[in-house]
Formats: sequence, C-alpha cells, structure tokens
Amino acid sequence: MLKIVVVGTGWWGMELGKAATTLPQKIELLGCTSLSPDECKRFQAANGGKIFPSFEAVLADRNVDAVLLATPHSLHWKQIIAAAEAGKHVFCEKPFTLTVDTGAKAIAECNKRGVILGVGHNRRYMESVHKLKAIVDAGELGTVLHVDANYSGNLEGRYPPNHWRVQQEEIPCGGLTPMGMHMVDTLTWILGPIKRVTALAKHRALSYPLHDVCAVLYELENGITGTLGTHLACGTSAILRIYGTKATVEARNNFSEISIEPTDPNAPRTMFRYVVDNALPQELSAFADACAGKAPFPVPPLEALRNIAVLEAIQGSSAANGAWHDVRRVS
Repeated sequence: MLKIVVVGTGWWGMELGKAATTLPQKIELLGCTSLSPDECKRFQAANGGKIFPSFEAVLADRNVDAVLLATPHSLHWKQIIAAAEAGKHVFCEKPFTLTVDTGAKAIAECNKRGVILGVGHNRRYMESVHKLKAIVDAGELGTVLHVDANYSGNLEGRYPPNHWRVQQEEIPCGGLTPMGMHMVDTLTWILGPIKRVTALAKHRALSYPLHDVCAVLYELENGITGTLGTHLACGTSAILRIYGTKATVEARNNFSEISIEPTDPNAPRTMFRYVVDNALPQELSAFADACAGKAPFPVPPLEALRNIAVLEAIQGSSAANGAWHDVRRVS
C-alpha cells in the first residue's frame, strides 16, 4: 500500500486526490498540504486525510511513502530534489520542469536516491490514444506525411490577476504548458521526437499580461512535418490529425472521438467514440506499481525531459522572432 500526500490543493490537486481515493487497494491518501488553508479544508472534506502544516512536514513524516506535486511549474524541480533527498517517491504533474537543466538535476537526484519519479502525461493512459498509436504502428496510414495539433481554450476571468496560473514566467508561450504539452507528448510518443521548431508567441486579447497565442511549425527526426497551435483566448479545441498516404486519422474533443478517412474515396470512413476516461486512476495505479517494484512507470523521465527540450526550443524560437531552433538532445 503506497501512502501518499498531495502537495498543492488547487483544481488539479483536487483531481489527483479524487483519483487516488478510487484506488484503496493500492493507495492510502494520508492528506494534503498547500499555502491555502481554505483549499486544504476543501480537499480534506472531499477526500479525507489530514492537513499537513507544510511541505517540509510532509517530507519529515516517516509514514509518507510518496508525494504528488500539483504545484506551480517553477517549483517542481526543487520540490522533486527535496523529496528525493527525504527518500520519498515523487509524482509530478506536467510540465515536469521549465528548463532542461533543472529537469536533469531532478532526474539525477531521483536516480541517486533510488526513488521513483513519475510525470503526469495522462493522455498516455487513454484508451483512445492507445487506439491512435495502434493505427499508426500497424501501418494503416501508410507513410505518415504530416501532423496537425491544436489544444486551446479561454483563460479570461478564470483566475485573479495574482494567481500563478496567469503569470508569464509560469506559463510561457500561450497554452503550451497547461494544454499544448499534452499534444507534444502524445504526438512524439506516437510518431517520434521533434528535431527542430520555428515558433511565434504573442499577446493578443487577454486582460492578463501574458502570451495568449502560440503557433509552432516543426520537423520530427524522421522527417515528418507538423504544426501546433495552443492559444488562451478562444473556444476549447483539442484536435490531433495525422496525414498518411493511405489514410488520415483525426482525434477530436480531447481524444473522445477518432475517425479514419481513407485516401481512396470509395473506401468507408471509420469512427470510434470513447465515453469513459479513467486516465488519472490508471496513471496513479501505474505509479503505485512502479513504487512497489512491479513495473516501470510508463513515462520514462527522459521522455518527460525531452518534452521540456521542445518547450525550451519553442521559447527560444519565439524570442528570436521565429528563427529555427534545434531541440536539445537529452540523455
């Protein structure tokens, strides 16, 4: 039984706590901690457990096996290192970190201390995404030519101006860290690593002083080209479309619908719909299994770090007015 504490009790911390309570055979939720007493009380009322006075108190408690981090992105790497030094396993929400160098330090410390590091790229646990990968792996698309991705939404009015989720340093390049990273991880898991990018990020409409538009053109190491749009001042959009010589496959509505459009106009179109999404419980179950030594965590830390290398390249390209930037290799 893995005894955990959720660190960070905002929206996503609540979701992680709720998911943890669905796994009583694997996980015991000891409680939570955050900088907001009111949020902690709501978390406790919804999920049980006790309220720890601080992150340091969590790390000092010998009953705690692991921490689940749902904290501001810039804090992740230092919190991971502190947890590893205390001998605690760590589950960290994406983005793993905001720079490759800090991410590499966090991974090195976890390896040194022999603790499990899991990063929350939860789309990998969706049945629909596994179906999408199986279609590509089986060669049903023929030669893959190009991929288009978009994950956008409207941030206006959702948070007070001082909230960390609307600070430029915490969410650089439009919707890239809160939403677009899901697409980066998914498409590279299915198709392979991104080699180089050209990108523009700018402010257009939000009342918050941060980028609300991000447009990226990229090339994968295998020669496939692609685009990514991830914006913060428009309606919700979650689409991934992969073009091949035999067919085009499209995932819509956050991977709840998948359609296959054959290149042959006489061939039938195929549609799959997915109603149940239990990705978070599956993700935490996999983390518990990894901590118990039953199986490796499905998202290797270096793959999570590779995603951060893409984030860095997009930031660098945008800062250079769209100049091509190579994605830093990690190992």
